[in-house]
Amino acid sequence: MRPILWFAAIAAVALVGCATREKSPGGSKSAAAVQRVGPFRVSVANRPVRPIVGENTLILSVQDTAGSPVVGAGVGVLVAMPAMGAMARMESRGTVKETAPGIYSASYGLQMQGDWYADIVIRAAGGAEATASYRVSTARSEIAFGGGTAPSGGGGVGSAPAPGAGHKNHGSSGAELGSGEGGAVTIDESRRQAIGIKTEPVEARDLKASIRAAGRAAYDETRRAEISLKFSGWVREIRVDYTGRAVRAGEPLFTVYSPELFAAQQEYLEALRAGSAGTDLAAAARQRLLLWDIPSSEIDAIARAGTPAETLPIVAPVGGVVVEKNVVAGSAIAAGQTLYKIATVNPVWVIASVYQYELPLVKVGMEARIEAPFLGEPSRRGRISYVNPYLDPDTRTGEVRIEVPNPGGDLKPGMYVDVLLERNLGRRLAVPESAVLYAGDRRVVFVDLGDGRLSPRDVTLGAKAGGYYEITRGLQAGEVVVTSGNFLVAAESKLRSAAQKW
Repeated sequence: MRPILWFAAIAAVALVGCATREKSPGGSKSAAAVQRVGPFRVSVANRPVRPIVGENTLILSVQDTAGSPVVGAGVGVLVAMPAMGAMARMESRGTVKETAPGIYSASYGLQMQGDWYADIVIRAAGGAEATASYRVSTARSEIAFGGGTAPSGGGGVGSAPAPGAGHKNHGSSGAELGSGEGGAVTIDESRRQAIGIKTEPVEARDLKASIRAAGRAAYDETRRAEISLKFSGWVREIRVDYTGRAVRAGEPLFTVYSPELFAAQQEYLEALRAGSAGTDLAAAARQRLLLWDIPSSEIDAIARAGTPAETLPIVAPVGGVVVEKNVVAGSAIAAGQTLYKIATVNPVWVIASVYQYELPLVKVGMEARIEAPFLGEPSRRGRISYVNPYLDPDTRTGEVRIEVPNPGGDLKPGMYVDVLLERNLGRRLAVPESAVLYAGDRRVVFVDLGDGRLSPRDVTLGAKAGGYYEITRGLQAGEVVVTSGNFLVAAESKLRSAAQKW
């Protein structure tokens, strides 16, 4: 006897021997327990006993209600893991062979560890047909029966159903395929409670979109200043002598000696001494000193003294903190050389990184809440002043600038904070986030049609806000959708689509 026939014969004996075993009263299932689906008695086992990532084999024993092997049946097997979040649906179609009378071997592969659903369609040569769903897991050796066509009580394959066919007994899931289109299923109340199905009506809601983003504090660039001179000279005395020092607008930073500045003072004084004849010259000389950033008060003091000052103070044009200092006492300086950089700390900017799918909700003028527990206050408010017109190519986020009051200076540039943005979207038709299933590029909900019938429906989603999705197409107010247990409903619904493929 060839090895494959020998193995098939052994499997046939093992499975037929198991065909008499039913589910135990305690509810545990044997890996080869008999399940009654439609006009068939089916038992399923996996090789290896515990499924593995890689190649596996399902061995099916198919008998009619009298216990005779069903020979030459068309058997289809589809093993799949539903899409979850960003993970796409994965599936493996089994390669089926009849290895002995009524014994069918289906080779399939698993791409990853976890729970998988195996949908099986059986078509007998006489035309009888049934579907069944099983659950296989790389974590368990048992194969759990998930449901299928209601069992018939006829005497053989293809016989007419006996009275009471479709009655839900302990060998059925309590779910059978609905007659509607799109994979609708009928699930009775007891089965709904067992798998935790909950529903909720579709209705218009006041939606408020919330965006939480990471932010960092930064200096307000519109209030920064650089100090440089329009003449050359030498630094005599440093008044602001370290980086990080706070300064006030008009406070002296250092004193400077410059031959050019000294000569300009002399020209101004000589024009003043000339009286009315030197009025125009005096005005021109004074304007020259003002353009060199000499304070008007210092120029008036020079005029009162009647002699040029050897050194003059250079003052801060704005208040803030010194963020850069490039001089020391005695430094020679040239015209245009950057000597100090000063930045204000009230207000400050908070730069928040917002993901691209949330950017359409962000508008200039929106209020923002800044949360920084280390500041000793619950939060502080700011307002969006600018949204960058481009994205960071690495993080796919756009920067949003928020202007935040900072009178105490405790929100220091470089600090990381949390940013919360909220926008009222108005009253819109919406469903709970849990009602929506992702199936590739489709978004699907299950609609409760009444009388236990649940039908999948493609929908188009709008904004996501407060645990709800806006529905822009596919549903109407008043319809009822499944909000919990819809993954299991999807497994039941897949039986119809599997039956149509084989």
